[in-house]
Amino acid sequence: MTRFSAAQASREPAEDPVSLTFEAPGRVRGAFPPGVAHPGRVTVACDGRSWATVPVRADGAGASFTCDLPPVGLPTQVRVEVRDADRILGRLTAQSLPKRNAGGLDALSVHRVCDSPLFSVPWMQFDGARLTISGAHLPPAGNPDLLSVCFDEGVRFTFDYGLQSPEFENHFWYWPNAGLSNFVLTIDLAGSRPGSNPFRFTFSYPGAETGLQDVPVPVRSIGRRISVPADMSLSVCFPRDATQLTRVQTWSNDQSVTFTGYSTFRALEALFAHYGVANRTGTAILDWGCGHGRVTRHFIGHWRQAQISGADIDAENVAWCGQNLGGRFTTVPLFPPTDLPEASFDGIFGVSVMTHLTDEAQAAWLDEIARLLKPDGIALITFAGAAATAFSSVFRSAAWWQAWEARGFDDAQHDPALDGKIGNDTYYRNTLHTMAYTRAHWSKHVEVVDIIPSAIGYQDMAVLRRRR
Repeated sequence: MTRFSAAQASREPAEDPVSLTFEAPGRVRGAFPPGVAHPGRVTVACDGRSWATVPVRADGAGASFTCDLPPVGLPTQVRVEVRDADRILGRLTAQSLPKRNAGGLDALSVHRVCDSPLFSVPWMQFDGARLTISGAHLPPAGNPDLLSVCFDEGVRFTFDYGLQSPEFENHFWYWPNAGLSNFVLTIDLAGSRPGSNPFRFTFSYPGAETGLQDVPVPVRSIGRRISVPADMSLSVCFPRDATQLTRVQTWSNDQSVTFTGYSTFRALEALFAHYGVANRTGTAILDWGCGHGRVTRHFIGHWRQAQISGADIDAENVAWCGQNLGGRFTTVPLFPPTDLPEASFDGIFGVSVMTHLTDEAQAAWLDEIARLLKPDGIALITFAGAAATAFSSVFRSAAWWQAWEARGFDDAQHDPALDGKIGNDTYYRNTLHTMAYTRAHWSKHVEVVDIIPSAIGYQDMAVLRRRR
């Protein structure tokens, strides 16, 4: 990290209580002397406009804070002020530089593709009275002060946000103040009112629905809504061979699979309801790419009137599901057709399947999905779009990024997660494509009703029907 000389960054001549330094390409670091009273957070302004409010952290050497400045495309002089309410604590003028990763990709190129703050909520703990949820959420517009969580009325909780996150800072290199992404949400179940719902919350921030004008209003918040399993029986019986859990998500464990699987189920359930597929006698649902039943188990447990089926190319996981989850599970070939009957499903969902298929395999499976859907059936199929591509940007070069934007599709990278499991070690890919590519190419096989950005984690959701 480069510290600028006085010729490149200068403090204003004032008796400021904060010592400020500038670190290239665009970070301000502030320090309070030991023994000097300091606020719990400060607001950083750039060229007279408030930019971000960041926490001040104390240790034996005093108290300090860091704040990334707005990303720039060219070297730009910035006048920085640090404030506590109306009091100016320090001033600095510096030249902010474009930020680039190791492959020469600049941050603004990533922002142009995905300017939404991504998040991950995989962990929970319960002590008998309090439920603790932990994860990370990028600061909206680079400002940790803008993020909040919303519950139904009557839920008692605390939200500690802006905690240090080295993992997010590294992976989301392009996002200002990504290093302040961690949070701890503590839900006081005993202190919440009767009839309230402490098991569902939504992330909220200004501009959360920007760019979603084409998405139906009732489902715009689907991707920001988190559902927490309240039934301990949902944690019973997972594969004991850890590779069955980590085959696709390498960080998965029993706890994260329970939590994320349940939250994904609730999102799919809400989407099915919006598009007319409900839990009733005669309804048939297919989990296409069921794996070890991370989501299927919740449909089986909650949609008891419906007939739930799962299908996967991974015979080992399919066999485990059939032996342990109930429902109907089928091993399918790498390329269709399958043995499943035509026009037999009211709803099909596939989470993180198209994300691993070549364009040829995608086209073949879209035709099969259309064949399997009833005339009024709905398919909810995720793909790795803008958010997933931004997530991968830490590994991408400027040349790769330009080529992906031009073509809108890339399936060149091999994913070894299923090597030795499906009989073809070249089949499984890491596939990324734009929303425009998805509409243009998938609509040759099915009707693309809607696309919901970041509906399930970092993946976009395509809502599909048979072509009429």
